Amino acid sequence: MIGRSDACEQQAGLRRVISSRARAARRALLAVACIGAAGCGGDDATDVPDDVDVEAGATAIVAIVNPVVNTPHTTGVPDELGDARDGITVAATPGSRDVTADGIAVVGVPAGDIELDVAGATLSHTMLAEGDVVDAPVAFSGSAAAFFDNTPIRYAVSEASGAIFLDPSAPMADVEARLAEDDQIVVLRPGTYTGNITITGKGTLLYGEGFLDRAVVIDGSITAAGEAVRLRGLTITGDLSSRGNNFGISFSVVRGGVSITGNSGAFVRNVFCGETVVPSSNATLLDNHGVTPLETLPPIVCD
Repeated sequence: MIGRSDACEQQAGLRRVISSRARAARRALLAVACIGAAGCGGDDATDVPDDVDVEAGATAIVAIVNPVVNTPHTTGVPDELGDARDGITVAATPGSRDVTADGIAVVGVPAGDIELDVAGATLSHTMLAEGDVVDAPVAFSGSAAAFFDNTPIRYAVSEASGAIFLDPSAPMADVEARLAEDDQIVVLRPGTYTGNITITGKGTLLYGEGFLDRAVVIDGSITAAGEAVRLRGLTITGDLSSRGNNFGISFSVVRGGVSITGNSGAFVRNVFCGETVVPSSNATLLDNHGVTPLETLPPIVCD
């Protein structure tokens, strides 16, 4: 049984997701989405992808429906993959519902077992803890649905799960010190962090709040030296490199070059502006601009 205070906390978490999605909807009125197409319709040269922003602390599933499969993707494609991306209702039980825009739907959920209904096709997933954010690429044929291999991707970005929250006033040496610890979760508040970052810890997550506004900027380069490092929601003005296996990055922009020389990993919904080298072994690559067949780059993002 859920007590009154627990129910109120769940409702508050759902409202945080809904509020975030409302901001995305308002911005969608001002931008034409490019993800999933060879180019944009119309003559507006400043079109940018319409992406989602989920605040750390909200418990949510971010469904990416029928993502474009990048050419280097090697972990298989579900038979259920279709072409439809927009106007698809995604509903969580228990939880909220949303309708996809540019292939994205965000639903607020509690911790526990979840049934995810994608326009009548049902998937099951277990949210391990309150405050988790999950990126869930979904193949949907119109009558059946399936998750891609190596997904859903979990981000345990709540204080209860041990996440550490830092803001731009933190010295870069402190940020790097946290990222030297194995299995550390570091959430960056919006702002600009000036300097290069080297991540030496294993199983480390660096998560930026406010991706919709490209609110977390690393004014420098990032080098991931450890194994199983994950990044989400960052704009990196310099280069990105990783030598460890099982590296991953999602919902991020890299304006410099990208060199990922380890094996495996998941790369979802990024914009890679410069020369890009990604894994060719056991790698999941979905909806990434700058990687074939999505060579066309959103100009305002990469300028």
